[in-house]
Amino acid sequence: MTHIIQSREELERVLVTMNRDGWSIRKLATHFSISRNTVRRILRKHAAARNEGHDIVQAQIRQRTPRQSKLDPFLNQIKELLKDFPKITGQRIYEEITASGYDGGISILRDRLRTLRPTPKKRPVVRFETEPGLQGQMDWSPYTIDFQRQGKTTVNCFSYILGFSRRQYIDFTMNRKFYTLVRRHQDGFTYFNGSPRQCLYDNEKTVVLRWEAGRPVFNPSFAAFITHYQCKPIACFPGRAETKGKVERPFQYVEHNLLGGRKFQDLEDLKACARWWMQNRSDTHVHDTTGRPPLELFLEKEQDALIPLP
Repeated sequence: MTHIIQSREELERVLVTMNRDGWSIRKLATHFSISRNTVRRILRKHAAARNEGHDIVQAQIRQRTPRQSKLDPFLNQIKELLKDFPKITGQRIYEEITASGYDGGISILRDRLRTLRPTPKKRPVVRFETEPGLQGQMDWSPYTIDFQRQGKTTVNCFSYILGFSRRQYIDFTMNRKFYTLVRRHQDGFTYFNGSPRQCLYDNEKTVVLRWEAGRPVFNPSFAAFITHYQCKPIACFPGRAETKGKVERPFQYVEHNLLGGRKFQDLEDLKACARWWMQNRSDTHVHDTTGRPPLELFLEKEQDALIPLP
């Protein structure tokens, strides 16, 4: 019988199994051209491991017994939030469990969420930056809210965001008609105490009637309204959603942070929560792109650059 030994570990394994099959220490030493003392040490080591427990086995046992985490008492709450609100952000979960007594950091929560809710990475879209007071971006997004008083209702989220500071104004409405659009602009400009010099829009009929020869034909009523604020309307080319990325991306923040993990009695309750959220969350959170809270950047550089209200 011939044995081709590739490693020390394989030699030890073969010696143990051959000794079990009746090979003596002398015969094993002769067969493998090693000393009898070497064979003896290997066999004694194996016998001790069988009687006292193998180091590898003990290490695996230790690995299978993880250290208690501060998150463990809140796992059920986290799983319930993920069940009810699959797209809820780690920040919102952190806010909820902190209110329940969690005193750990958000980093270990985000690490745990990667295992509880793995998500594929997406290629980032680079946005162009604008100077303070130059540009705003406006858009709508529909949401179906399961109000506790009236059941599921589709509402529209109006969003207006300043391109430099990323400060955002939002409100919820039952329709997207012309006068609703105008009033929400007025409320937004009042919230900012000024208006930017230009604003990007999609091609909805309340703003853009049609395109002719590669140029937008604006709704005359809307053009008159926005000109009153000395703001120039700019229509995005059809099919170029990334052009208005600064306002479309924050809808995910609205969906995950404002709407995620919260239930509302009715539309008025939602609107009241939105007003609180703008001041206590949207204005104060550190923006991923700028690295600054929107309100801080707004007060420092953009507020004075806006066009004063008429």
